[in-house]
Amino acid sequence: MDVEKLILITVICGTLFSLGLILTLLGLTFTYRKKRVFQQKEFEMKLKNKELEMLIAVVQAQETERTNIARNLHDEVGSILTIAKHNLKNMVNGIIKDSAIYEDALFSLDVIDQCVVKIRLIANGMVPHYLMKFGLLKSLERLTDQINKSLEVVCKLKAGIDQDFKLDEQQEIHFYMITVELINNTIKHARPNYVNLEIETQENFLFFSIQHDGIAINQEDYTNLLQQATGMGLESISHRLRIISGELRYSRNHHGGSIILTVPFKKISKINPNVETEE
Repeated sequence: MDVEKLILITVICGTLFSLGLILTLLGLTFTYRKKRVFQQKEFEMKLKNKELEMLIAVVQAQETERTNIARNLHDEVGSILTIAKHNLKNMVNGIIKDSAIYEDALFSLDVIDQCVVKIRLIANGMVPHYLMKFGLLKSLERLTDQINKSLEVVCKLKAGIDQDFKLDEQQEIHFYMITVELINNTIKHARPNYVNLEIETQENFLFFSIQHDGIAINQEDYTNLLQQATGMGLESISHRLRIISGELRYSRNHHGGSIILTVPFKKISKINPNVETEE
C-alpha cells in the first residue's frame, strides 16, 4: 500500500511537473511572441517616422526650389515685362488713336498686363509670404479676390474662423498650399462658372470645402488619378496631406461636385504663439 501511494505521489508530482513545464514553455512562447510583435510594431513605427522625416526633407527641398523660382519670376521676368509695358505705353501715347496699329498696341498692352498679373499670382502662390504676414483667413480672402479679378469664375469665401486664427507655422503653410492647389485644379480641370469656398472648425478639426458647378469627380476617381498621377500637383498634395495627417473627400452630384479637406489641429496661443492650447 505504501508502495502504491508512493507510485501515485510520484505520478502526480511528475504530472504536475510536466504541467508546470508546459505552462512555463507556453508562457515563454507567449512572452516571446508578444515581444516579437512589440519589436515589429516598434520597427514599423521607426520606419514610418523615418519615411516621414525623409518626406518632410523632400518637401522642404521643394519649397526652397519653389522660393527660387518664385523670386526669379517676380524679380527678373516681372521686371522685364514691366519695362516692356512702360516702353509700349510710351509708344501708344505717340500713336494716332484712330489708326489700326493703335488698337493692336492697346491689345498688346492689355496682354502684358495680364501676364504681369498671372506671374504675380504664380509667385505669390509658390511662396506664401502674405500668409506668414497676415494669416490664413486674410490669405484666402486675397486669393478669392485675385480669382474674381483675373479669371472668369465667380469665387466666394464663407469664413467660420476669426482673422487671428493661427495654426502651427509648417502646418499652416502645408494647409494653405493644399488649398491653393485644389482651387487651381478645380478651376483648370472642372471649368466651373462658380466656386464657393468655406473654412470652419469643429472640435479639433479644421475643414475647408470647395463647392462648384463644373465637371466633378468622386472619391474613386480621385484614388485612380492619384495612383496614375505623373504630374507634380497631385503628388505634392498627397505628400503634404501625409505630413499634416489630412484627408480629402471628393463627391459628385447633378449640379457639380465638392471637395472637403479635413485636418486635425491644435490652436496656437494668442498670448504666446509658441504655445499650443487644447480645445
